[in-house]
Amino acid sequence: MNKNRGLTPLAAVLMLSGSLVLTGCNDKETQQQGAQQQAPEVGVVTLKAEPLNITTDLPGRTAAYRIAEVRPQVSGIILKRNFVEGSDIKAG
Repeated sequence: MNKNRGLTPLAAVLMLSGSLVLTGCNDKETQQQGAQQQAPEVGVVTLKAEPLNITTDLPGRTAAYRIAEVRPQVSGIILKRNFVEGSDIKAG
């Protein structure tokens, strides 16, 4: 007869009951120490409010919606222009 058939039911029951006994024998002090552990130290950064200028540069072209042409009101030759082309002008 072959006696080497693996674990017998008696050996399995003994190993299971032994592991349950050892699991129940936890040290109460280690459980209390785990509950009393201090919180870990962390770094803290304090923020300060400052004004922030947000600008956006966008490419593009502009076109005038009103154009003013300068023409003489009388016939003759223009001797002098009292403006520079493209400069700002005042009404009046």
